[in-house]
Amino acid sequence: MAEKNKRIAEEVLAAVGGAANITSVTHCMTRLRFILKDQSIPAKNGIESIKGVVGTNIAGGQYQVIIGNSVGNVYKEIVAMGGISDTASGEAAKEKVNPVNAVLDFISGCMTPLLSAIIAGGLIKVLLVVFGPSLFGVLEKTGDTYILMNALGDAPFYFLPILIAFNASKKLNCNSYLAMMVASVLVYPSVITLLGGETATYLFGVIPVVHGSYSSSIIPAMLSTIMLKYVEILVEKITPDWSKNFLKPLLIVVIAAPIALCAIAPLGLLIGNGLQMILNTIYAFAPWLAMAVFSGLMPFIVMTGMHGALVPTCIMALSSPGYDTLLIPAMLASNIAQAGATFGVAAKTKDTDLRQIAIPAGISALLAGVTEPAMYGVTLRLKKPMAAACIASTLGGLISGIVELKGYAFATPCATAIVQFIAPHGNSNFIFGVIVACVSFGLAFVLSFILTKNDKENEADEKAAVQTKEESVKMEEKTVSCGHAGTEMEICAPVKGEVIPLNQVKDNTFASGILGEGFAVIPSEGKVYAPFDGVCENLFETLHALGLTSVNGVELLIHVGLETVALNGAPFKAHISSGDHFKKGDLLLEFDIDAIKKAGCEIQTPVIVTNAEELEEVTVKNNKIVIGG
Repeated sequence: MAEKNKRIAEEVLAAVGGAANITSVTHCMTRLRFILKDQSIPAKNGIESIKGVVGTNIAGGQYQVIIGNSVGNVYKEIVAMGGISDTASGEAAKEKVNPVNAVLDFISGCMTPLLSAIIAGGLIKVLLVVFGPSLFGVLEKTGDTYILMNALGDAPFYFLPILIAFNASKKLNCNSYLAMMVASVLVYPSVITLLGGETATYLFGVIPVVHGSYSSSIIPAMLSTIMLKYVEILVEKITPDWSKNFLKPLLIVVIAAPIALCAIAPLGLLIGNGLQMILNTIYAFAPWLAMAVFSGLMPFIVMTGMHGALVPTCIMALSSPGYDTLLIPAMLASNIAQAGATFGVAAKTKDTDLRQIAIPAGISALLAGVTEPAMYGVTLRLKKPMAAACIASTLGGLISGIVELKGYAFATPCATAIVQFIAPHGNSNFIFGVIVACVSFGLAFVLSFILTKNDKENEADEKAAVQTKEESVKMEEKTVSCGHAGTEMEICAPVKGEVIPLNQVKDNTFASGILGEGFAVIPSEGKVYAPFDGVCENLFETLHALGLTSVNGVELLIHVGLETVALNGAPFKAHISSGDHFKKGDLLLEFDIDAIKKAGCEIQTPVIVTNAEELEEVTVKNNKIVIGG
C-alpha cells in the first residue's frame, strides 16, 4: 500500500508540473487541493488516467485531484517528495477568482481541517446518549466518567472560535497565535459571564459591547481573523525594526481585540443567526420540498466541493437548537443512494474491471460516506446510475422532510455513523433515519440494476463505436488541411520568430517533455495564428495560454511566455473564446512582447502536442511538428 501511494504521488506531482509549479497543497477527506502557479500545465485526461486517481475538479482557484480514502497518505508522500508547504504563501499566483468561489473556498478552508475533531466530538456525544440514562443507563449524568467524557465531546464545539481562528490565519498567512489569542477572548469564562448578564457592558467606560454568546460560533472568529490580518499589515508598516519583537504583537492585539469584541464579533453573530434563520424559514415553509430538492442535488454540490461551505450552518444548528434538519439528513440520503447505485452496477455488469472498481467504491460510500470514488468511477461515468442515485436520494430527502428527520451529531452520514440520528429521548428519529437509508439504498440499487446495460447491449454499442471510429478514420485520411496529407500532418510555428528545441526551454516542466512533444518559439511578433482548422477548447482566464484541437483530433497547447500567468492577462488581447471554431491562419491572440519582458517574464513560447501518446507518431523536423510521418 505504501508503494502504491508513493507511485500515485510521483505521477500526480509530475502531472501538475512538479514542485516548482505548486504554491501550496492541502487535502480534505478525499481530495488533494493544489494552488498552482500555472493551471494550464496539468492535462485533465493525463491526471485522470493515473491509476488511483478518481477525477479532477477546478473550484475556488484550487486544482483538485480526487483520490478517495487514501488521500492523506498520498498527500504525505507529495509533501515529502517536493518539500512543499501545506499553507498558501503570499507569493501565490494572482489568478482571477470568482468572489463567490473565493468566499466559499475561505469558509471551506477554515472548516475542513478541523472536521476530524468535530466528528470525534459529535460521536462521543452520541455514545453518551446510547450508554447514558436515555437508553442503556450504563452511565449516570452525575458520574465522573460521564462528566469527563461529556467535556471531551463538548470541547471542539465550545472552543470552536479558537480552532477556526487558527485555520483562518493559516489561510490568510497571518500570525496564528495572535489570531487564537483574540478569538480566545470570545470564550473566556469571565467574558462569557459578563456578556451573558443583563447589565450593559462598556469598554473604557464609553464603547458599548454587544451582549452575546460566542462559544460554538464560527463566523465571528473568521471575520475577526480577517480584520487581524489587516491590522498586522498596518502595524508592520508603522513600527520601527528595533521594536518589532515586542511592540508589534502588543499593538496588534490591543487594536484587534477591542474591534473584535465591539464590532466584528457581533456582526459575525448577526450574519450567522441570519443565515440560520433563512435556512430555517425555507425548511419551515415546505420541509418535504426543501429536503427533496436539496437531497437530489447533493451529488452535484459534493462534486463542486461546496458542501464544505454548508458545514458552518450545520455546526451552528447542532449548538442551538441541538440538531440539524438539513445537511446531515440530505447527505444520508445522497451517500447511501450512491452506494446503492454503485452496488447495482456491480451486480449487473459482467465487466470484471468495472466490478473491481464498483465494489470498493460502493463500500466506501456505504461504510465511510465517501462518495467521490463511486461518483467519478462509476455513476457519473455511466450516467444512468447517477440518475438512479439522484432519484433515490430525492425520495429519501422527501421522506426526511415529511418525518422531519434530525441529525444530533456531525459525522459524514453513512451506515456506520447512523447512530448520529439517535435522539436524547425516544427512538422514532433513529427508526426514521434507518428507513431513509434503506429506501435510498434499495431504490438506487434496483434502478441502477435496471438501467445498467447488459453484455449484449455493450457489445452492440462497442460495434457501433468501432464502425463510427473506422468511418472517422476514413474521413480523416481523405482530409487535406494544414499540411495534412494522407496520414501525415505538419504543424508550423503559430508565432513568428526563432524556433528552438523544447529541451532549451527555461522551465523543466516543458523542457522535460512531460506535457508532450513539440518545440518553442522566441517571438519576433506578438501575434498567435491558427496552425490548423479546429476549435478552441480552452482559453485561460489570464489569456496567456490556448488549448486547441484540430479537426482530426490533434490537441495543441500554445503557452505564451513562462510564468506569464502572474500578469493576469494585462499584456494579452484575445480574438477568440473557448468553444469558438477557427480556420488555419486566423489571428487568435495578440501579446505585448516588451510588456512581458518588463514584467520580468521569459518570452519563450512552448508549442506542444499534449495527446502525442494517442497519435501514430509525433516528431519535430525542420522546425515543424510532424504527426504520422
